[in-house]
Amino acid sequence: MHKTGATRHKKFLKAEKSKTKLKGKKDPELPKGTNVTKTNFKVKKIVIKEQLKKHVQSEALSTRKLNVKELLSRLNHFNATSRTDALDGLKEIISSNPEILEQSLGPVIQGVSSLILNVEKAVRHSALKVIHLVLSNVITEKIEPFFDIMSTYLRSAMTHIDSRIQEDSLLFLDILLLCAPDKAAQDFHKIIPNFLDMISKLRTDAKPGRTLTVNLNSQITSVKWRVKVLNRLKDFLQKFAEYNHIFKLEKANQTKIQTFNKDGPNYYPLFNPIHISPCVVSCFSTKTSENVLQIDEIEKFREYVETLMPLLFETWLEASPNLKSDRNMETVVSEDAALLMKHLLEVITTIWDIVKYYNEKAPSSKIKNLFCLKYKSLFTQNICNSFPYVTNVRSKQTKNADNTEDIITDPKLVTENLQICYLFIILNPHINIKHEGKTITSVLHYIEKMFGKSNENINNRMLKILHTIFSKEVTGWTKNTTVMDTLFQKIISFYLQNEGTDVFKQQIFSLLCQIALNDKLSHLHSNVLYEQWLKNLPNILLGDSISGQTVDILHKFAVTKNNLFNSVLKPKLLSIIGNLPIIIIKDCTSNGDYHKMLSLLYWINPWDTESLNLLENQLMQSQYRGDHGKYIFDTLRLKSGGIL
Repeated sequence: MHKTGATRHKKFLKAEKSKTKLKGKKDPELPKGTNVTKTNFKVKKIVIKEQLKKHVQSEALSTRKLNVKELLSRLNHFNATSRTDALDGLKEIISSNPEILEQSLGPVIQGVSSLILNVEKAVRHSALKVIHLVLSNVITEKIEPFFDIMSTYLRSAMTHIDSRIQEDSLLFLDILLLCAPDKAAQDFHKIIPNFLDMISKLRTDAKPGRTLTVNLNSQITSVKWRVKVLNRLKDFLQKFAEYNHIFKLEKANQTKIQTFNKDGPNYYPLFNPIHISPCVVSCFSTKTSENVLQIDEIEKFREYVETLMPLLFETWLEASPNLKSDRNMETVVSEDAALLMKHLLEVITTIWDIVKYYNEKAPSSKIKNLFCLKYKSLFTQNICNSFPYVTNVRSKQTKNADNTEDIITDPKLVTENLQICYLFIILNPHINIKHEGKTITSVLHYIEKMFGKSNENINNRMLKILHTIFSKEVTGWTKNTTVMDTLFQKIISFYLQNEGTDVFKQQIFSLLCQIALNDKLSHLHSNVLYEQWLKNLPNILLGDSISGQTVDILHKFAVTKNNLFNSVLKPKLLSIIGNLPIIIIKDCTSNGDYHKMLSLLYWINPWDTESLNLLENQLMQSQYRGDHGKYIFDTLRLKSGGIL
């Protein structure tokens, strides 16, 4: 029978009485008369002075009548809307009164940069807009004392546990690279390791190194996330290279020609700068502190590269696992994989440029040779074995593409495939035809196939490849004619058939002259087509116009290869002299360009009577413009020892 509530209550009381009672002190009772409400207290006004403070009439205020100090105090408000409104107010004041940053730059950077780590997306994006506005209105010298603050928050955001904050940290990096690239490059070794944490994690103690991570909690796929990271890594490496003037040094080494300036002063060093530079010798060590720091910097970069390069190859294998083995077919990859490959190749190329820079800075480090030995087989195995690549471009891509990201517009991926050819060539200076014959044939066949395209970007990459192959140093590519014979003949045929744009033809002409001036490539000079090109070389002086670069090359050719210059020029000397008064230098910047062209007459040896008489008649009839006739007369008189 079910028990009623009264029965249960009685059992409860009985159980309570049966419990053991503990003796203790009872709570003391309040004395009588103390339980009375006292009304003898004093009342005082609460006054908040900041609310009653009046703003100065000339003070910069937002639309809500708040100054910079008040807005900065609201950046720490618990409400996200209040923080966003404060950031909008700062943006409004800075836009209308940029001079306000002269007094409040430090507090503004400190207050706004901390919001990059905020959990609210709207707050982070508003903070990024304010930082961009601040850096756009302040010179780099004034940012320098506060850049360490922004760098610290950037590194914290790049390694944050929240993937959304990590993604927005890349936007923060974009702003710093755009507005303060030199300061970001100075923090290179502080910022660069954080890129590793964005795409990988440390292995266990049993397996040292790193492994790729998968973004399970992210709204974007792992491939797209790595595309974003590699794109920023590429930009960061390029800014570091620009900061160290790596690209300018390469151009200076390629065109290191000093000419005599007749119209202005000329400066020539009396001594070799290397011989007169101070040599610091320490009595305690054979190495100076500067050299130690230099080696430490190179060692840091080498360690970073050794960690990054395997991750790059793993990233590519993960994005395109189903690669072909037949070299006669093209490998089709997805659009995301193609974009990943584009940024991956750009990262490797920029790393190579920095490696070359460090190798020239400290040849004893041998970082260039070690880089080639370590990664040439990995590059060939993981990327070149499935070369060339193609993709399918979506028709709606241009409408839905993110403005901050690059897109793939060429389904044939010609630019990327040429970049693979370039990297394979530089990583394999000493090729082995027996073991790498298939890859070498595939690379050279693709270069021949794409040579002479009208696209300017493709032509520039093609020229970079050709200059790398036909460099001053003889490598396995130019050691004999068997490897490069077909490509070399196609280059000459292209020039002789007068194909392509004028700019590209001029660049090919410069390349052929570079080969002619290089004694180490003399085995290429016996080519039948090359001899034909040499015979047609004087035809350049028979046209209506000529470029200044061509004049420089011909002048250098006449000075360094005088016998060859005379052998090809003298058969057409009479026609050249007849055309000399009317020929125009297209990109002439000064009268010195014409003087250099006319000075070619000095290097002709010996003169024939008919050509000399024609030149004499031209001078007598004043057929030359300005002082050109006098310059020719002085040149010939100098050649004859002052007899004329």
